[in-house]
Amino acid sequence: MNETRDRGENPIPVLTLFVTGSAPRSQRARANLARMLEQIGRTDLHPLEVDLLEEPQKGITQSVFATPSLLKTDANGEVSMLYGDLSEEVPLRQFLAELETGT
Repeated sequence: MNETRDRGENPIPVLTLFVTGSAPRSQRARANLARMLEQIGRTDLHPLEVDLLEEPQKGITQSVFATPSLLKTDANGEVSMLYGDLSEEVPLRQFLAELETGT
């Protein structure tokens, strides 16, 4: 499920996590993203997950060249990508900063 609800005046960016099955790095990315969303007070967000083993065309469409990858699409259609297992807390927090609730 993917959340795109409006929180006030700014729509929430769409998050998509690209993984490759149950590979260890994909499992870590899932866990690290869930943990960070909890830390920033956004347990209400449920990023779309795309398994490129099952849907390789979606990776080609989005120009994903490595997994895991976290794609963020904002209300203006601008796309940002963060590659890796999302274990580096500072870059992940910065990537998700606009989603933080301040709690």
